[in-house]
Amino acid sequence: MSTETAGAEIKEFFKAYVKSKNGQIAGENGEVFTVTYPDKAEAHEYTYESSVARKTKAQLITAGSPAFQQLLRECLENGAPCQIQVKPKGDMESLIRKYFKDQAFDCQSCYETSDAEPVHICVKPQRCIHRINNGKIVSVEVGKSEPQKFFLFYYSATFQNKLRAKNEEIIPIIMDEKGNTLPAEAFSEDNLLCNEALVLQDAKNKLKSEVFENLKYAADEKLSALLQQKVLLYDLPLGKEKKAKIRSFEKRLRRERREHVISKRHDFDYVKWQTSYDTLVKREEESYTTNIAVKFVNLLVINTAKVKFEVKLDNKAAITCSFTLGINQPSEVTCPICHSTFTEGYATQDGQYVCSECTRQSVDTAKVYSKKAALSLDEKLCEYIEKDGGFICTVCGKKYSKLLEFKCSHDNSSVCIYHTGTCSVCGKTFSKLNLKYTSDFQRQRCPKHTKET
Repeated sequence: MSTETAGAEIKEFFKAYVKSKNGQIAGENGEVFTVTYPDKAEAHEYTYESSVARKTKAQLITAGSPAFQQLLRECLENGAPCQIQVKPKGDMESLIRKYFKDQAFDCQSCYETSDAEPVHICVKPQRCIHRINNGKIVSVEVGKSEPQKFFLFYYSATFQNKLRAKNEEIIPIIMDEKGNTLPAEAFSEDNLLCNEALVLQDAKNKLKSEVFENLKYAADEKLSALLQQKVLLYDLPLGKEKKAKIRSFEKRLRRERREHVISKRHDFDYVKWQTSYDTLVKREEESYTTNIAVKFVNLLVINTAKVKFEVKLDNKAAITCSFTLGINQPSEVTCPICHSTFTEGYATQDGQYVCSECTRQSVDTAKVYSKKAALSLDEKLCEYIEKDGGFICTVCGKKYSKLLEFKCSHDNSSVCIYHTGTCSVCGKTFSKLNLKYTSDFQRQRCPKHTKET
């Protein structure tokens, strides 16, 4: 939202306010216009321009002005200026199914590669869709729905420094009824205002002025912390230029002192000069300080609901999750083993649904299991073997993957890679138990070729 858009919305808001009071606006196209109300004899003068308000007695209607703040407080007594009710466009089950996919999908609204076969990649802070691997969705069961209310404060902040162009920014801050601020990554305006799956309806609930004041106080505190970070970023490219400007100013003062001393026209008072020097340098440094002008622009009250649900899979696992309509998306799921959140998971053979960090893949069958499954570790491949899979080496007695199984050509026994050898005569593979070295220990022979010697 730009400052121009904010100004246009304030004008629309003021017109709606006057209309609700059955008032009449005259001369709105001019710099100063008048408003008359049926229950008041005298007309009131208003203006949208701060320069005009300074020259005349007209009351200023703009973000942060006393007259506008008074209008807001009066509106809050009868209902918030902007209040909406968030609802799904269709049924809740259909909405949830849009966020969970058990097959390949294209994130059309995010990023597309320029290859011959384009690949769509979600680059949003909140992933658009949760990807389910190795499993299929059987059903979605919607559980309890709890009403929730959030307050979205809009502030207009102007950053100004004489070393760079003025920067204006609209800063949104969202919090719940208890004054807890939602982190920036947990809320996206697009998810609320540009979500085709949601319906936004006007609501007319009242908001007590003391509740508004408490919430605004909490929002102002959060804004103060945000502005400190933004000023650091705004000033970051100005550091070298500031130092150069101050060094140049100090050089000029010292040059003037040197000229006074050399001229000998006046008695030079060093103490007085040093005091003046420190004052001027400090004033010069302060002139490069970034100034911030902040105005409270608008308040949007969001009436929504927190929905709990279960997505049941064909491996008998259930994805239990919850989300708040319009505030966040159900694409983040909590892993039942490590309790971390993830946006792409695996339905396992042992009836779990876990993150990639908690999966173990069988090296023999390529099936996926969770960390809770009883699997054996193949030390050679550093992969896992199913309980009834693999083989046991007849020489060392250890269990290995069938990928590393060798059969002895003499007795068909199973042998691991560490305990096999080849006959130097026939070249066949044998267990080391069935191979014998020659007297010079240079060659090894199988039982058949050992007898022949």
